[in-house]
Amino acid sequence: MICRCIRAAIMETMALEELMKNLAAAKEIEKTEYKAREENIRVKLLALQKELAVSKKAVLILMNGVEGSGKGETTKKLLEWLDARGVETTAFWTASAEESENPPLWRFWNKLPARGRLGIFFGSWYTQPIIDRVFEKSDRRAFHDSLGDIRKLESMLVAEGIILVKLWMYLSPKEQKEILKQAKKKAGTRWRISALTRKFARKRKRFHKVDIDALDATHSEAAPWTLVAARHARHREIFVGETLIKKLETTLAAERGIAALSARWSPSGRNFFAELDMKAKVEEQEYKEKFEKYSARIAVLSDRLSATKKSLALVFEGADAAGKGGAIRRIIYGMDPRHYQVNAVAAPTDVEKAHPYLWRFWQRVPPVGRVFIYDRSWYGRVLVERIEGFCSEAEWQRAYSEINDFERALYDSETYIRKFYLSITSDEQLERFKDRKITPYKQYKLTEEDWRNRDKWAAYEKAACDMFANTSTPHAPWVLVEANDKNHARIKVLKNVVDLLEEAVG
Repeated sequence: MICRCIRAAIMETMALEELMKNLAAAKEIEKTEYKAREENIRVKLLALQKELAVSKKAVLILMNGVEGSGKGETTKKLLEWLDARGVETTAFWTASAEESENPPLWRFWNKLPARGRLGIFFGSWYTQPIIDRVFEKSDRRAFHDSLGDIRKLESMLVAEGIILVKLWMYLSPKEQKEILKQAKKKAGTRWRISALTRKFARKRKRFHKVDIDALDATHSEAAPWTLVAARHARHREIFVGETLIKKLETTLAAERGIAALSARWSPSGRNFFAELDMKAKVEEQEYKEKFEKYSARIAVLSDRLSATKKSLALVFEGADAAGKGGAIRRIIYGMDPRHYQVNAVAAPTDVEKAHPYLWRFWQRVPPVGRVFIYDRSWYGRVLVERIEGFCSEAEWQRAYSEINDFERALYDSETYIRKFYLSITSDEQLERFKDRKITPYKQYKLTEEDWRNRDKWAAYEKAACDMFANTSTPHAPWVLVEANDKNHARIKVLKNVVDLLEEAVG
């Protein structure tokens, strides 16, 4: 009996083969027929766009294909048919200086359309992996690793409410050669034949092989490819318009998604908190000596880091009043302010809610040479949002694997990650709350929500244990910090930061 995953892979490959066969049957459309179908497309797209605007969905169209396949002309036609006020078009060329300082996916995350809007990516996350493979800047294994990451990304985006339409404008090497030859002859199109176009055209057969490999590896149930016969302009435009209509009609009518399919997690059977020595203590004199030692070391190492292409991400979670802010202040005590940034994470804004969950954190990933510190983080989804019911069960269960993929993307771009969970006992928290209540300059820290959260102590501990079990990885481990004694907690954090910096820069 064939297991489900193998059967699914076979079916996906067969589906792509069928799409390839359908290309041969494509014929040019007569002008009169084109005009009639164009009018119908325009009316339907505008109606669907209006429906999209009030939905929980966003649309992302990936416009891909070889040079000369009409990607630009097709994009212009879509903009003509749609209400441009609800569309964002982004062309991805060579990465800018700012983009080069961030993980490769950062620039795509920054341009994702919000709910109710439609985005067109002219070029996408496929472009660079394909180019690198064609010009042998990556081997087959690295190429397919990149494609595997893309599959996971696309499944996550679909699960987060994005209607993903992947279009590949297909030309055979022979067809591409002829089209570029004709374009070169005409004054109105000659300008399109750039040095880069000629460079890529010389590798047309190699591109064709790598393109097919990429299509085959990333044609999935969650994010299927639509192959467009690009040799006939009118056929290409009508086909794309009608494909978009079909996708929107199907998805907006169903609003069902595939969230449950990508959940990879398991409840923790381990009580991590029971293993901690909550009586751990560091005396004042020892604390002062180690604090000065580690602070000086952090200052030196963070300065070295600033001259590298590496970065640090330090994540802080923990119970209310556990001392996260105090630990963070000790980390930055001796650091040059130009070398770090503290990100205090609060409830998401309306704009942030209109995008996939991780979108707002992709806005704040550490660029090269910097230390980014997160006072609460993307783990809110599997902690407070899970406990308080701010997201669905499918969403927080799916989030473990999404977060792991996110942290892996950071690590692969040479961001060193350490995640700290500061733990205190319920009795210690109560004493700190009482102290905040009577200390004028601390009163702002104490809210009704803090008192309310105490009633859910057991639920938060269980959620935290699930979090540790499912998201502590070799490249992004959790460090559980016994924080009943503030001196002990701060020294443990500082030592771990020093160790991480030494790992990064030596």
